[in-house]
Amino acid sequence: MREAVSRAQELLGRVDLRIEAAARADAAAASYEKATRPPILERIPVRQRDEIVIVPVKEIASIVADGEILRLTTAQNETYTISYRLKDLETRLDPAQFVRPARGALTNIEMLRRVSAMPGGTYVATLSNGQQLSISQLQGRILRERLLKL
Repeated sequence: MREAVSRAQELLGRVDLRIEAAARADAAAASYEKATRPPILERIPVRQRDEIVIVPVKEIASIVADGEILRLTTAQNETYTISYRLKDLETRLDPAQFVRPARGALTNIEMLRRVSAMPGGTYVATLSNGQQLSISQLQGRILRERLLKL
């Protein structure tokens, strides 16, 4: 019995087995996340009076929360009102394409043209359609790090 326990302790003490187990756990977690994540949206249907307008996600410049509704602005400066939750919509958008500049907003990283520092440590993002969005101090640092990577 002592030999078995001592062999087990010896195996547990080996670093390479722990690293391998951690890699398998990470792979399993990534696989689970990929399997349970809803598919990425390519377009968003928007009800406008008696019509449904299909807005391609790549044409969206920003999505800003305004109370219970969201204001979706396109690259051509068209504005639509949608009644989704920002958090739910964010999980369905490509995280490589959309960033959260502030608590109540999402922006298409391809539409960013300038990020300017403001007094007090905050920033203002200027989009290609001329729209300006406030950026919080924390998100400003995260966004700058992401934008400065080559």
